[in-house]
Amino acid sequence: MALEYFYREPENVLCVKVKVPVVLADEDITVMVDNIAHLPELAQKVDHIDARLQDFRVRPLFVHEDGNNWISIIEEEGWERFGWGHPEGRLPVVKKIMIEGTLHKQIFYVNRDNDVRHFAEDIPFSESVTLADPAPVVDEDDVYGEIWEKKIDMRWSLRGGSRLSQTGEMTFRVKVVEDRQIWVQACPRLGQVCVKGRNILKDGGLENWGSDTDPLFWGATNVNRNGDVVYEGSYSAELGGTGDNQGLLNSALFQTVDINGGFEYRLCWYVRENAGAEGASFNLLVELAFFDDDGNEITARREDLLPTQIPDDSFRRFCLDAVAPEDATSAVARFTFTPIGDNTSSVKIDNVTLECMRVGLYGTYYEERR
Repeated sequence: MALEYFYREPENVLCVKVKVPVVLADEDITVMVDNIAHLPELAQKVDHIDARLQDFRVRPLFVHEDGNNWISIIEEEGWERFGWGHPEGRLPVVKKIMIEGTLHKQIFYVNRDNDVRHFAEDIPFSESVTLADPAPVVDEDDVYGEIWEKKIDMRWSLRGGSRLSQTGEMTFRVKVVEDRQIWVQACPRLGQVCVKGRNILKDGGLENWGSDTDPLFWGATNVNRNGDVVYEGSYSAELGGTGDNQGLLNSALFQTVDINGGFEYRLCWYVRENAGAEGASFNLLVELAFFDDDGNEITARREDLLPTQIPDDSFRRFCLDAVAPEDATSAVARFTFTPIGDNTSSVKIDNVTLECMRVGLYGTYYEERR
């Protein structure tokens, strides 16, 4: 499948003038070349003939017609994009092509002494071919022909031991092409795009665990898998300890991902308090930190959540936005649970997403094809 993405244009775009080949005609053509050769000595038979094309070229032949006859095609194909200015007068039209070249042959034969000998011959040829669909052109100096899928079939008949009658049937595909200049929009490299709706984090739903304390795609300290209370899916991550240690342990859950500098990102998560018997007194610090190539932290967006902000009977969604510095290459999404005093409550985290929201000043993004 081709690499594709939809692009929402910002206010300013970079346009580049390029030259692109436009196929005017695509024809399957057969050319017959007959000739008679005389062997240098008497032969019992011709064993085989190797043949190939040399000096082959396709030359377009033009006529000049009233341009008004082709206006409908010109408008349909949008020639103004190629710099065509609707000049008055006659328009070059390619109706025929001249095919020219040399058929080079190596003829292998068996002489009267049963020795295999060979000799070479070159047969020049040319043939005019009328195109099935004539095509108007912008500039006849930019029109040329290309050959594809060459095939040569040789047939022969030996008479009198030395007179060799041959027919070469050459079949190939010819394309008549015009190089046209057009302005195109230069899109960013595919590795540096902001894709709307794509979660950059791996396993943001916290569904994959190596053990009860080891989420496969996350770094974790004092984090437990919980399958009883989830926002979505089968599992959530519980920070702060469980059982006799509930609410007593410092905990951290984090993941590092590659990002692009200058892009704006949004970190969202669902959180719920697991209320303890002795009340809640803790701090949940959520961070989105950006780092350079050397692993140095450049900047970070942080948000502290207290028990009064987190419900204990349902999950609540929180988000924070941050713009990555131009020299940032990676980001860390991190949740740090810190108990205070006689806390006995823990928190559950689920459905964490990190998405790119826009690029630069104009809020551009790309929509992934699905």
